Amino acid sequence: MPFARILRSSALMGGAQVVVLAAGFVRAKAIALILGASGVGLIGIFNAFSGNVSSLAGWGLGTSGVRLIAGAQEDEKPSKVAAVRRFGWTLSLLGLGGALIAFWPVARVTFASGQYATEMAIVALAVPCVIASSMWSAIVQASGRIASLAKVQVAGALTGLLLGLPAIYLWGTLGIALSIFLAAAVPAFVLWRTAHAACPPPAIAHVDRADLRQLAKLGGALMVVGWLGQLSAYVVRLAIVRQEGLEAAGYYQAAFAISGSLPGFVFAAMGADFFPRVAAAKDEVEALEITEKQILACLLLGSPLIVALLTLGKLSIHLLYADTFDASIPLLTWMTWGVFMRLVSWPLGYRMLARGSSRVLIVFEGAAGIIAAIAPAFLMKWAGLNGAAMGFFWASALYAMAQLAYLRWRFGVMVGWVTLQTVAAAMLLIFCGQLSAMLMPGQFFGIIPTVISTLISWVLYRRMAAKEANR
Repeated sequence: MPFARILRSSALMGGAQVVVLAAGFVRAKAIALILGASGVGLIGIFNAFSGNVSSLAGWGLGTSGVRLIAGAQEDEKPSKVAAVRRFGWTLSLLGLGGALIAFWPVARVTFASGQYATEMAIVALAVPCVIASSMWSAIVQASGRIASLAKVQVAGALTGLLLGLPAIYLWGTLGIALSIFLAAAVPAFVLWRTAHAACPPPAIAHVDRADLRQLAKLGGALMVVGWLGQLSAYVVRLAIVRQEGLEAAGYYQAAFAISGSLPGFVFAAMGADFFPRVAAAKDEVEALEITEKQILACLLLGSPLIVALLTLGKLSIHLLYADTFDASIPLLTWMTWGVFMRLVSWPLGYRMLARGSSRVLIVFEGAAGIIAAIAPAFLMKWAGLNGAAMGFFWASALYAMAQLAYLRWRFGVMVGWVTLQTVAAAMLLIFCGQLSAMLMPGQFFGIIPTVISTLISWVLYRRMAAKEANR
């Protein structure tokens, strides 16, 4: 796979993800101005509830569906698509029922009262939309229509924002819940139209029961993994609310959202383009080669953004939220370094999703989810709210080291020296940028190291692309 193509597909999905993230920040900014830090904390809790139920009921369909379709022969793909459709509709109905059953007890446990039960009921309606979106997205993604998927994400994000903002302004916390529902419902509708055009259902859809069993088996493992990840995020927020209060949860949510925002487009590209390619690799040697190229692409695209987050953190907090959110600034630093660790570990994690066994996946990712929940809660007792962000960093670092150790143990190989040297060089570049911003006055100085790191990444990309073209 040409390195230039990896970057082009990453940039394509990245551009769409930037629009999605920008829409999310506009919504968060409106909430911060209207309802303050407590409103931002509420949206984090509502999203965590929706994410937990969606991960549980969604049964990993967004990933298992791609793996099933992408790894099939061309003449087998129609039946695979039909199996994904049937399984997806069933899961959507189950998700709706589960969310409607769970919203009341979850609201009572979280807030120690039924104050926000109505809002949680509205958020529950987003769950089947999220599951349906994963179904349609898997079909579009596995067909290789990355450009169509990017357009859908942009259209859904902008439409959901335009409909959600008036609701927040008019109805406050009820509007927050309604905006979450709209942010899930609009993309689901647009994805349905796109998937229908890309892969129209046949008059008679043949569904192989073996395909349904494969979706259930792999999806079960992915469901456990995804649910543990969502549960760990919810546990952290619950611990913050109980120990530090709802406003502290708002500061945490602000830092969490910003730290994962700009590099988020790199991770979106991995799910859309890298995952189907590594799932379809003919052997483990090719899979490792694709993975290493993806790690290099993540570092080239993500390092300048990491530098920007570390050197312009205060400015971004004030711009995207409010001047009263200064408590989020130290959290942002720790979380940003945690995101850097994910630039390395997530390609390895996607490789495991694509080619690993269900049992190993559950054990590995389950342990990672438990650590991600325990580390912040434990460190909060020692360092207060900052401990939650420190826990995020250490959990991310341990996950990256564990992925490398598993690769060595399972396949007897490690990523190449070029990749390891690039990781070390990127860490040094980012640290120097952070240090320069700390030593120089003014919150705008971070623009200089950000521009320098961008130029360095661009030069390295040109050299790698030229070297690859001359082979």
